[in-house]
Amino acid sequence: MLLSRFAENAFWLGRYMERVESLARLLWVTEAFAADQDSGEAWAPILSVFADEAAFAERGKAPTALNVARFYLTDRNNPNSAVAASFMAKENARSLRHLLSTEAWREISVFNDDLAALQKRRFSLSKLNDICLSLRDGCYKHRGVMAATCYRDEVWRFHQLGGALERADQMTRLIDMKYFRFDIDDIDDVTPPDVAWWNTLLRSASGYHAFQRRHSFNADAGDAAHFVLCDPYLPLSVTNAAEASFYQLGRLERDFNAKPGAAIVAAANALESRLASPPAKLNGRALHRYLDAIQQEIIALANALNDRYFAPAG
Repeated sequence: MLLSRFAENAFWLGRYMERVESLARLLWVTEAFAADQDSGEAWAPILSVFADEAAFAERGKAPTALNVARFYLTDRNNPNSAVAASFMAKENARSLRHLLSTEAWREISVFNDDLAALQKRRFSLSKLNDICLSLRDGCYKHRGVMAATCYRDEVWRFHQLGGALERADQMTRLIDMKYFRFDIDDIDDVTPPDVAWWNTLLRSASGYHAFQRRHSFNADAGDAAHFVLCDPYLPLSVTNAAEASFYQLGRLERDFNAKPGAAIVAAANALESRLASPPAKLNGRALHRYLDAIQQEIIALANALNDRYFAPAG
């Protein structure tokens, strides 16, 4: 039977690597729609999505594009940065060194070294797009190496569970970048994102062409929101990620007798029910509050997982 600390290491290895990939996607979308604007208004959404306004203000720097990008890429003291997440991924992998394939350990080490090298040099904003794509591709490589070389035991299942849960959470944050203002301003007439923004988001989620196949004519923002939230066949959709986490829970119970317990079952059912019942209008304040509710359900499931598998009482 796998020790609880190793299960937790595997779970968080999956979460941290997924976090780096999602952060690269968030920065890419922000940069694409900042349209070379260097103002705080253009880059404020990403700070709000992570509730990092106060932490960033402590740096004493203006919220320019370059300062925000560095805050999320190379600031080791920012726990939400790519370099911090990559470091934590490697530390969790180090604890699992005897349970990972040689190829997986090497890939994680190289990826972390590459990000550490980025931290040591001053990059320009013109390089941000290439950096984000490189990070994303490195995370894709991690998934591929893990899938190709890792033994399908509890370590694999907890790694996949963590990655799927993080992916679901981070996709809600990506969508919410244009909707969080509805609660901040407490008004309904905030201008919603246009078609171009949704097209960019769909491309960032590798879903643009799939969406075009499903919605060839007269697609609107509500269709796009429903697609990235609820389509079970889109790998990066919230529903697909949630279903992947439910599948891993089932395999842990079936193959390794790791019974989830009542709290996990209740939390998973609540998340599944929430995703199956989106509001009729997936736009504006209704969409923001729906995304917020999904995030709360994901947090509840993560807490239940921690209590059951990683920090059991007694």
